[in-house]
Amino acid sequence: MAKKWWLAAAAGLYAAGWLWAKRQKRRAEHKYPPEGQFLSLQGVPIHYVRRGTGRTVVLLHGSDGFLQDFNRALLDRIAADYDVIALDRPGHGYSKLPPDEQASAPVQARLIHETLTQLGVKRPLLVGHSWSGLLLLTYAWKYPADIAGLVLLAPWIYPGRTGERLLRVFSTPWIARLIFPLFAPIKPLVVRWFLKDAFDSEPVPADYRKQAEALWLRTPIQLAATARENSGNRTALRGFSPSAVSSNLPIVIGVGDRDRVTPPRCQALRLQAEIPQAKVSIIRGAGHELPHTNPDTVLQLIHDGWGLVEVAKSEALNNTGVMHEPVSRARARALVMRYGWNSAAYQILNPQMELWFTSERDGCVGYVRWAGVRIVAGAPICAEERLASAAEEFEQDARRSGESVCYFGAADRLRAALVALPAHSAVPIGAQPSWRPERWEDILKSHRSLRAQLNRARNKGVTVAEWDRSRASDDPGLQRCFNEWDAGHSGFSLHFLTEPVAFGSLGDRRVFVAEREGVLVGFLVAAPVPERRGWLAEQIVRGSGAPNGTAELLMDGLMRTMAQEQFEFVTLGLAPLSRRGGVTPPRRLWLRLLLSWIRAHGARFYNFEGLDSFKAKFQPDLWEPIYAISNESRFSARTLYGVAAAFTDGAPVIAIGRAVASAVNQEWRLLRHRGPSE
Repeated sequence: MAKKWWLAAAAGLYAAGWLWAKRQKRRAEHKYPPEGQFLSLQGVPIHYVRRGTGRTVVLLHGSDGFLQDFNRALLDRIAADYDVIALDRPGHGYSKLPPDEQASAPVQARLIHETLTQLGVKRPLLVGHSWSGLLLLTYAWKYPADIAGLVLLAPWIYPGRTGERLLRVFSTPWIARLIFPLFAPIKPLVVRWFLKDAFDSEPVPADYRKQAEALWLRTPIQLAATARENSGNRTALRGFSPSAVSSNLPIVIGVGDRDRVTPPRCQALRLQAEIPQAKVSIIRGAGHELPHTNPDTVLQLIHDGWGLVEVAKSEALNNTGVMHEPVSRARARALVMRYGWNSAAYQILNPQMELWFTSERDGCVGYVRWAGVRIVAGAPICAEERLASAAEEFEQDARRSGESVCYFGAADRLRAALVALPAHSAVPIGAQPSWRPERWEDILKSHRSLRAQLNRARNKGVTVAEWDRSRASDDPGLQRCFNEWDAGHSGFSLHFLTEPVAFGSLGDRRVFVAEREGVLVGFLVAAPVPERRGWLAEQIVRGSGAPNGTAELLMDGLMRTMAQEQFEFVTLGLAPLSRRGGVTPPRRLWLRLLLSWIRAHGARFYNFEGLDSFKAKFQPDLWEPIYAISNESRFSARTLYGVAAAFTDGAPVIAIGRAVASAVNQEWRLLRHRGPSE
């Protein structure tokens, strides 16, 4: 009799669990309905979201998961540049598995291939998070001609997780159906535990957590699919190994150094050993959920993926060793986004720059030529350990053309690397201020005058917001504002690293805009400094109607955004002829006297003191000495002339003469306007 009661109680609990699971499923689907569209594949629905135009990027989530793993803000940012498709993988989210199909990597690769064929997609860039790393490699193995490249985010490729044997049992569909009523009541706890591990020390976004608790593992089929994917069972992958993927396929991998789900050493770095062409970026301070915690990095990895695609396309068509536009720009950009450490790194992509690449194509230099001198923007773009060898190879190429080399805007890192090479002389040309964005609030608290400037602009109704690139490139107000700013300056026009940014060619730059009563009164353009996880405030512009404090408020907007996004470095770039940061004067007397004279008397042409004071008011954490480094034993007058010509875009004497004429003309107009004195 007792056994019967126990059996009846167990049956009752099982039935209650079954009814509770059904009710929770209905509530979840009512509260979080599908966000996108459906297509029918083998009689079952496949759920997807599609936005944007251009080259196609396909986003595939991890296990368990759904297309919301790539949140709306990230989707919108990707869609600003690409045609982006985010899928609920078969068996997850609102997509179903066809009858008698299991969620193995080959089956899902085939189903997703058929889905993309229905959508008319040709040669997309596939982006996969976590378990989808294995899925994407399988896809590339089976359909190599149908994809452009892969971006793997925190990929899980190799088995070895705890509990895999138990998951193999749950992966059998009829067993998953049998145990589901018992599993459903504890499902939210399981999901919450996984999210806590995946986000590491980062907080789990509340909206995402609630969606995941509701929609993940809400059916037996989803439970079986997730168990199958995480069981470590590779029987369906016979004949496959990562090394079987084409060596010509561009592959970019991003992984956090604090990832506890797919530690870099166990997954990404092991994968790179099997696929040498894969480019691995280890993101400092990041965990497993890169699409949520590091959206900027994800966007950069996608750009890098397309950059490598263009390079691969070029090398397949052109075996002459000559790199043509825009392919060389694509390769240079990929190198900048991987190795850009110098604050001027991104500026090598400016149209006026010539590009030179190392023989191994793992480094590049951006430069201009004047007076027999190659004036380099900052330093070679390459891995730090390759700086000396890349510089040596570049200088040998210059010698064959009868030219010398000057690295303008170089920091101590390059100066130290060039010690290994003979006959180099360094001249200090100023200092570069930099900040750690997370300290910005502390800086404001301790400096009353800076707070007063910010409040002055706010009280005048000035607000600052970041604009996306598509809006910035189309808005005529930015060019009008720049023209107003430019009209208030002397006729001494500077070039090389001071060229104004073309709004139609922003690339990876970000734009912060100051408005007053709906009228644009100023803007700030920031360029990435990827290897330092930071940004260069490349241009700060105030229009004629900008109240005092507008420039400071723009800087405040940049700093707060970078702090919120956990960037580690912000700089305003070189303060020319600044004596801060322990900068010592050059040894050669004539050069020391010349630079001192320019600082004292050159205000008519360029306000060195004012620029230095402006940058100093923000209380930098560090002033780095900046140099012009020439590959000659003594810095020569010819090199100095070449540098001056680079900035004046021609003969410096003529440029100075024009500036003097413009200044005299301006003074004459002022005198005529005032009239005779009484």
